[in-house]
Amino acid sequence: GMFNRDPSLNNEEQLMRMSHVIRHRGPDESDFIVRDSFCAAFRRLSIIDLDHGSQPYTSPDGRFTAVFNGEIYNYRDLRAPLQEEGIEFFTNSEIEVIVALYRKYGPDFVKMLRGMFAIMIYDGDEKNCFVCRDPFGIKPLYYREEKDRVVFASEMKAFLFDEEMGGFDVDKKSLQNYFTFQYVPEPKTMTGKVRALEASHYMMLSASGIEKVVQYEDYRFQTPSKESFEAKAEKLRKVLTESVEYHMISDVEVGTFLSSGIDSAVVTAISSRINPGIKALTVGFDVSSYSEIDDASEIAKHLNVEHIKLKGTCEQFRDAFEHVVWSLDSPVADPSTVAIYMIAGEASRYVKTILSGEGADELFGGYKFYLDSKLSGRFENAPAIFKAACRGISDIWPKGVKGKAFFHRAGTRLEDRYVGNAFLFDEKEKKPFLKTFDPGQSYTEVTRDIFAKTKGQHPMVRMQDCDLHTWLRGDILVKGDRLSMAHSLEVRVPFLDREVWKFASTLSVDEKLREGTTKYILRYAFKDYVNPETFMRPKLGYPVPVRVWLRGELYEWARDIIQNSKADAYIDKNAALKMLEDHRTGKADNYRKLWSILVFITWYRLYIADAEETKKRLLKGEL
Repeated sequence: GMFNRDPSLNNEEQLMRMSHVIRHRGPDESDFIVRDSFCAAFRRLSIIDLDHGSQPYTSPDGRFTAVFNGEIYNYRDLRAPLQEEGIEFFTNSEIEVIVALYRKYGPDFVKMLRGMFAIMIYDGDEKNCFVCRDPFGIKPLYYREEKDRVVFASEMKAFLFDEEMGGFDVDKKSLQNYFTFQYVPEPKTMTGKVRALEASHYMMLSASGIEKVVQYEDYRFQTPSKESFEAKAEKLRKVLTESVEYHMISDVEVGTFLSSGIDSAVVTAISSRINPGIKALTVGFDVSSYSEIDDASEIAKHLNVEHIKLKGTCEQFRDAFEHVVWSLDSPVADPSTVAIYMIAGEASRYVKTILSGEGADELFGGYKFYLDSKLSGRFENAPAIFKAACRGISDIWPKGVKGKAFFHRAGTRLEDRYVGNAFLFDEKEKKPFLKTFDPGQSYTEVTRDIFAKTKGQHPMVRMQDCDLHTWLRGDILVKGDRLSMAHSLEVRVPFLDREVWKFASTLSVDEKLREGTTKYILRYAFKDYVNPETFMRPKLGYPVPVRVWLRGELYEWARDIIQNSKADAYIDKNAALKMLEDHRTGKADNYRKLWSILVFITWYRLYIADAEETKKRLLKGEL
């Protein structure tokens, strides 16, 4: 969409080109509207009210025009009291309810919504525009502010056809942060010309441009409630079951992603009780210990659900790589992205909507390193001399020596060492290969304000909070949305629901971590829903044998990408090739670091160096 300072600046042709780039997000229907200084184009993936849910939507009195991407699961609950007040609805779609709520409550209506969404509403009377994004950032929304207008899109790639933008560039700060986090933390993107509207924020625009950006909710972990553990387990069963029921509201078939872990098993178990005919899908690879298919098959058999399995090969993985990088918008150096892209493609052959277990780790304490917080947390307030001694031991001991990581954690403040789930390169490690390295920049600039808001809380809670505001938004939800929508498949995440969050935010550390077990209360609450083996099975998370393949089948492929790189202004080829050779020979385990370089080089080629060729390929349907 566009909001211009003057109607003469409306550019319908450009809008339609931008819309065409993201046609995969809505292949069922497309339309656009021009009103005053507001233009909007929409691509529809029909899920609810297949015959009458068309967009853009204009209210019967002509005042409001709106477009909306996502799902509002409680829209029927919200519609009922409005109907009692005499408000008439003409369809069974969510967009009508959204506009009615905005008319009645203004921007605060977003706090009433249970769902995933990006919404734009133009008010023809006030001549202003309201734009918002859901609390967790499940659905994306990018924008670019120009001299005379603000341009919006659900995916950043649409801006390749923004004539005023003049192409993408590389934001050097974003690039340096990417090589630590393995993604670019929002609101920044890899290009300095486009920003993300942050999760849980809304924006108001007028003829003078962006008037304000407001955080409408701030999700933080609360003081633990005093209910008994059994009462909480029962409450969890109730609230999560309700969320799954809401997330299964659809006029098309719904399936589930099923891995070998507890999160997807619980979602599949609950959904199979609601719909015994549900389909569950699993991906694995033909390398020993890198497939969850057998374990997932046990779960599916126990639940008596139809199980669809995809066993991928190295060749399929390699062939999908470029499409994955293109689909992600900004680089995300997570090898599991390719696995997700592949299983999403398979799922789209059977269903239009899929349930997934994302969010459970951040809400219920699912990452293994959270366990370390109980021990290393004891040293947070230790004397400075003790911390210095621990750091000294860590610095002296070679990499790979058992205990080195523990002494590093014990000797370093949480704020200075923890940047979320992923950590690729520290600042010293970036210098040899990153030509634009700035020694005055630190990755802690991203997390400093986040940690400031949780000062004094338990280290694990602080880590969860950091992951909730960085890793979940920048990695987990980005790959879930972009790689499924690349196949016109909608992913829904029942754990990331208002009521589930409200419950999870009041759990104690002991209720989440107990007896060396992560997500303890989740496992306990649903122990009778899944087979016993699943109850205690450790997390794998779409394992991909990149470590193995870069020492064999993918070695030459990776070498060619580095040697033919067009990103010489940013990446030192010789340093990257040495990193690859050290990995091949076993001198170092560099697969994650190498993957981040391969992803960036490919992104740079598609979005910058060969952008004109990319546009031609788009028009031919090759991307």
